[in-house]
Amino acid sequence: MATSISLEDSITIFEKDQNSDVLMTWCFPTITEDLKSVILQRTSLLQEKISLQFSFSKFKNSWIYIYTTAVETQQTNKEDGTITQINVPDSLKRVVAFSLVLVRNQFNPEKYGSLAQIMSSVYKQTGDCSKLLECQLRVFNRGQFDVGSMGKFVDSSFDVRRSYLQTSIKDIIQLFGEEIILIWSAMAMKKRIVVYSEKLSSLLKVIRALPLFVFHRQNWNILRPFVTISDLELKDLISTGVYCAGFTDSSIKSREDLYDILVDLSSKEVSISSQSKDQFILGSFHKDILRFLLSSLEDEEVTDQHVIKGLNMKMKELLTKLESLKETNEETGKSSITLESLESRKLPNGMSTFLFNIANAEGLNG
Repeated sequence: MATSISLEDSITIFEKDQNSDVLMTWCFPTITEDLKSVILQRTSLLQEKISLQFSFSKFKNSWIYIYTTAVETQQTNKEDGTITQINVPDSLKRVVAFSLVLVRNQFNPEKYGSLAQIMSSVYKQTGDCSKLLECQLRVFNRGQFDVGSMGKFVDSSFDVRRSYLQTSIKDIIQLFGEEIILIWSAMAMKKRIVVYSEKLSSLLKVIRALPLFVFHRQNWNILRPFVTISDLELKDLISTGVYCAGFTDSSIKSREDLYDILVDLSSKEVSISSQSKDQFILGSFHKDILRFLLSSLEDEEVTDQHVIKGLNMKMKELLTKLESLKETNEETGKSSITLESLESRKLPNGMSTFLFNIANAEGLNG
């Protein structure tokens, strides 16, 4: 059975003990020191209050899936207050929580979230890292494994297209109203987008949907869903050139050097950085896109798929017009769209810059 799981995909365990020390206690096969440092910052184990939630993020070309679990040694009955001791493996008796981390080369939070959850259950019950390796080998060889009450994983049941559509594009339009046009423009022109939220769960839900606005590219690798402000992570982010990056640290809002637009989920506002305002002059084409997006909210029969297809059609029409605006360089013989040639056509204010950005973003200039 074909599977996208590779034996080179790493599984790592980070543990926090009763002394609040956090260590990487197991890894197969290996990860770099930089990746280890990044993962440690992105788990919540270093925080006083541990967040028991699943997260996904990216560093360089690696997708990082983190599932954090508490290790309880006793359970209190809510009705009578009696305390029951819980059987905990010897290897976990001094551990208060652990993060199981999967490093993969593809975006699919639903698949790897499910795999990480089941593996975490196996580890919590057995404390045996070799059992995790057994799970990995079974998926690699058979495409599935079954560990009874702890869960069953079937690789083929997770279509990546479902992950693409997990968050409703209409929900994002509803969230930002008229300012959604700035998000569409930034995505269409391949500008740098920073998304800020106090809550990681809200951040991940929204940021994963942004590539839907340019679905014809089907490029979720542009996402950096969760980034901390460490020098190592910011250096990696800057090196990518174009990105949709998510932050939970409010200091990012003052870092205009890192974004063209800032999407603030806390205030539901979208702002343009001072150095990029000339790139976001809105014209009649933008107004047409905005009308289309907002009108989708008025009709319950208009699905997410309808919105995505509509945007694809409008982009296709725009690209057809752009192709007709290409001019041939007499020296090189190559056809391209230049800012000068667009400006010579006396287009409405800002339209030349917008079309030139679109031409570059869609690869019309080679």
